[in-house]
Amino acid sequence: MTPEQMNEITKLGYMVLDKGNAVMDMNTKEMVLTVDADGNYITEVPEIQNILGKVEKVRARNDKGHYIKDDPSTPENEAWTTKIIRKVTRRKKKDAK
Repeated sequence: MTPEQMNEITKLGYMVLDKGNAVMDMNTKEMVLTVDADGNYITEVPEIQNILGKVEKVRARNDKGHYIKDDPSTPENEAWTTKIIRKVTRRKKKDAK
């Protein structure tokens, strides 16, 4: 996460933690953004998703990596979550002189 993205998220009323690896809602003290093992951002907040980049819907997984099934007694679908896709940029090689 870039410093500009951190500043924009902070202006929305969230606290950026752990050098951009987590974001907490200041009103509810709830974590609204985390980073998975692959380094992808996971959040349900549309404003943060727009700041960070492209969003993709993926199957939700538990701590062991198994799929989470949907609970039909709730209105939301727990089997799916959103993941933010970061752009991969290559570093320029320095010219050997």
